[in-house]
Amino acid sequence: MALLCARSPLGSCGTPARGSLLFLLLSFRWVLHSRAQAADTGQDAAPWLQRTSQDLSWQQPELSVIFRRALQDTEKKACPPGKEAHVVDENLIFYKEWELEACVDGALLAKQMDRVNAIPFTYQQLDIFKRKLDEFYPQGYPESLIRHLSYFFHEVTPEDIHKWNVTSLETVKSLLKVSKRGKMDAQVAALIARYLVVGDQLDNATLDMLASFRPTYLCFLSPEQLGSVQQDVVWAVRPEDLDTCRPLQMDVLYSKARIAFQNMSGSEYFARIKPFLGGASTEDLRAFTRQNINMDVATFKKLRKEALLPMTIAEVQKLLGPNLAGLKVEEGNSPLRDWILRQRQDDLDSLGLGLHGGIPNGYLVLDLNVREALSGGPHLLGPGPALTVIPALLLALILN
Repeated sequence: MALLCARSPLGSCGTPARGSLLFLLLSFRWVLHSRAQAADTGQDAAPWLQRTSQDLSWQQPELSVIFRRALQDTEKKACPPGKEAHVVDENLIFYKEWELEACVDGALLAKQMDRVNAIPFTYQQLDIFKRKLDEFYPQGYPESLIRHLSYFFHEVTPEDIHKWNVTSLETVKSLLKVSKRGKMDAQVAALIARYLVVGDQLDNATLDMLASFRPTYLCFLSPEQLGSVQQDVVWAVRPEDLDTCRPLQMDVLYSKARIAFQNMSGSEYFARIKPFLGGASTEDLRAFTRQNINMDVATFKKLRKEALLPMTIAEVQKLLGPNLAGLKVEEGNSPLRDWILRQRQDDLDSLGLGLHGGIPNGYLVLDLNVREALSGGPHLLGPGPALTVIPALLLALILN
């Protein structure tokens, strides 16, 4: 049946373009089934489209235009004689889009990228050039081209940049300079990420340049580099900018945020410091409980496990306030799960949230040193302190 031609092999329906067109025409009832079946006999698509266009032209004039365009799409256009481009110059401005597609080579564009940037091509023409370059370099642009991109950098996407191998800090700086005009925050973050893959450090001049962009790049920087970040950058941080930061990075950023917001207090300070609380200490969290500041669960679950574990049930209850009920959905996730394991179950029950996994009633908690307990034997439980739970009844029987 002709309706299935869109997915039929070439031997049964000619070209994929024609099969798709038949499907479209049948869907809109612009062609009869009998006509579609006649076209499904292996004839060339172009004559059939011409006849169909003439047959339907009496119904709606715009249909003729649609069919003429469809007919043009089925014909692969070759570069007209004498129009093949051997140099990037002003003459290309007057080429039609299909002529640029047919006559301009990706190797030529890569070789003469400086000329591409010097000539006022339209956005549509630059899109074609971008497509030609992508076809020529399917695995990503080489650095020999990247260092000459200049304003053509505005045409690339973060996905393109993640294919690059950028090893020169001067290349990074040159692209940052041309990125200040336009919304290039995502591209800049991708560029910094690719550069840092090689393990090189950003110098202070580059960090100063980055200060003019949204700080979506922060989690790509090392703790040492974050130490050189300007205070203005801290003020511009959004919570999502820190989603992928590691604990050591959050430690540095939290310290910088405390200094940046030190002249604030109360709820105003908390609103500013909240995205950075993944680096807060236990003492800092306890300070919030004394200020009657309530933390939401989304912020609570980003706290460091080491900072949360020493806090008592009463302190957590006061820290969350009316948001305490939201803990139930997080009871299986760290750091709340780790905190629950340290609490007595009867104390958890007093919260009325149905939290489970605490130390059962009637158990003793002994803090043992595994190294001493194993007397130099194999460290089955790992080094350092361990939390051991022994039923009080069993202990009493042993002592007796």
